[in-house]
Amino acid sequence: MSGALQAVFQNQRSFITVPGAPTIGTATTTGATTATVAFTAPASNGGSTITQYDATSSPAGGTGTLVQAGSGTITVSGLTANTAYTFTVKATNAIGQGAASAASNSITTLPAIGSAFGGGFFAGQISTTADGVATHNLVVCTASVGAFYQKKYGPQGVTTGATSNINGPANSATLAALGATYEAATFCEAINSGGFTDWYLPARFEVAVCYYYLKPGTQNNNNGQGSNPFAVLPQPFSTNYTLTDPAQTSATNFRTGASDQEYLLTAGGAYWGSTEVSSTEGSRIVFGDGSMDGVNKTNNYMWLRAVRRIAV
Repeated sequence: MSGALQAVFQNQRSFITVPGAPTIGTATTTGATTATVAFTAPASNGGSTITQYDATSSPAGGTGTLVQAGSGTITVSGLTANTAYTFTVKATNAIGQGAASAASNSITTLPAIGSAFGGGFFAGQISTTADGVATHNLVVCTASVGAFYQKKYGPQGVTTGATSNINGPANSATLAALGATYEAATFCEAINSGGFTDWYLPARFEVAVCYYYLKPGTQNNNNGQGSNPFAVLPQPFSTNYTLTDPAQTSATNFRTGASDQEYLLTAGGAYWGSTEVSSTEGSRIVFGDGSMDGVNKTNNYMWLRAVRRIAV
């Protein structure tokens, strides 16, 4: 390069700086150790094309990178479960990394599946709006307090109106208000555990979410069932189970044979849902292969597990 050209290049380079600070967008929890952070590209790229953006968490531990020039959303990993975080984003060009954006909104990562949470154990999320956007966290009660065998759904030949596939609190309250013959719901509604009294008999698709995340055994799933419009990803709420998805739960305390017995009892056990199928049948979910159907309301060989929900 001639001396004149080199002087021109150096003169041009002297006008290039690092990028400005991006404008922070919304941070969203996506799991126990992950989140996403949206941002808008800075007004100035410093005179050189931006090549990547980096997100950093506060407290430290979570990072994410997005290689592109314009606005976008960064996936952050390396977070700790059930912890509050904010995030900043920086842009980088050929000169270097620019200033950090303002801090994002605060998010709290999800608890680990099966970990202590809300007076019981975290069992996943549901979407009462059926669009994959979480509206509630599900909590299962401890087995020593909130599990029972041989409680009937209720008498036959009565239409109760407890027909919601997702509104367990309403179903359960409706059944319990009809009297002690609705044994399963009455039992759940009377529980006072972990400092909470809002336990209830879960609706059909709430029980299905518990099965997906807290499946106790290793038996193949019924791959003709499993589509759940009220579940939240990573569960494939618009598709049926495969033979191996869901797999046995990652929560070791909930696996068959766990020493503390807080798992969902027997892998072959059938659990009541509070959803009424007909005047003669209540809903049943089998915790061996995930099968869902109706069963005689007076069936005396059924398990139940009380839950509560916490708004997101």
